[in-house]
Amino acid sequence: MRLLLINPNTSTHITQRLASSARRALGPDDTLTAVTAQGSPQVVRGAADLLVANTNALALAHRHAAQHDAIVLAISLDGAAIPLRRQYPALLVVGMTEAALLTACLRVERIGLLTLGADMLPLYRDRVVEIGIASRVVAYAAPEAPAAFGADAAGVAPDLLDLLTDACEPMRAAGAQLIVLAGAVLCGYAEALQARCALPVLDGVYCAVRQIQSLSRNMPKPH
Repeated sequence: MRLLLINPNTSTHITQRLASSARRALGPDDTLTAVTAQGSPQVVRGAADLLVANTNALALAHRHAAQHDAIVLAISLDGAAIPLRRQYPALLVVGMTEAALLTACLRVERIGLLTLGADMLPLYRDRVVEIGIASRVVAYAAPEAPAAFGADAAGVAPDLLDLLTDACEPMRAAGAQLIVLAGAVLCGYAEALQARCALPVLDGVYCAVRQIQSLSRNMPKPH
């Protein structure tokens, strides 16, 4: 299967992080093309940035979709997922956070959502409502970590891992049985964080690729 990973922001270092998570889930016959937007925003920090990113996602799909079988929408608010499905009914389109949340719903009753930056929490709450699982997400956390978005932030940063670990305990106390990482810059942290917090932790891009593979095997494509 030919997968197109779309990062509708302009940070190529974040695209590399996203693609690394995606490649961990690829099967032997899968290929991955990762593309990055031009212009702005560098990262999404609010609703206005999200609107621009949605336009970028549609433009990147228009440019690259014909050569692919599926799209991984690699923005943690899943922005343009619905319009992309409408425009490309023959392709599988899966957003990274919806993939992780829906996977979580099959594993546990009560979910915690962990992101970065309190200003983003209202947008994530809205996204959870849109997906239809507001009653299942019982805890949110959004510590501030501006350094995580820098171009030199590669791999698993010990300071950020400590911050994420500290954020997990209040979510556990609130009843969360599993943590969903919501944020492109958090791709690659799931395994290390799971070892620290002793709760299952899901990486959105990894889940998106796995869901695409499952859908491809088990569901006919629309005509």
